[in-house]
Amino acid sequence: MSVKFVSLLLVLAAALAGCGPSIIKAPPAPPPTEVTPGSTFTVVGGFLIPSGDSSVFFQDARVYPEGNIRPNLPYCELSIGAATADGVLIKEGVFTVNTVTYDEHSAGAGGVDISITGFQLQEASSGKTYLMDCMLPLLSRGALFVTPADIQGAVADHMELKVAP
Repeated sequence: MSVKFVSLLLVLAAALAGCGPSIIKAPPAPPPTEVTPGSTFTVVGGFLIPSGDSSVFFQDARVYPEGNIRPNLPYCELSIGAATADGVLIKEGVFTVNTVTYDEHSAGAGGVDISITGFQLQEASSGKTYLMDCMLPLLSRGALFVTPADIQGAVADHMELKVAP
């Protein structure tokens, strides 16, 4: 066989290999951005983070101490950082969302697989920052992250969420 013929066969084989079916994975969908920086949570009824706790949970318009929620339904956790001996009273006022984070694979209360939408909140009157994580059990509705309606359902009667335009 001549060198030209072998070269032609190699080029033809390479060209045909490029024409074969290929599996292209679509990139994962980006996290939702419905609650963006600049959105606000307005505390409409003060609530207490009990002494010795560093957070409280919201679910179905109720406030729960740490660990007393139903882990198979959407819920939010507001954290103040370190626990205090006297507890912390969160008074009526406005909290502005500074940053939003997403985590698709985490474990929540009771070891249930959850996704987390995290908010860094800044209190307008004092400038203090708080963290609020809103969790969605991954066994629910095929959704990946909480929606504004899920969040409002969890914090209702205590906070009102206003999504920034």
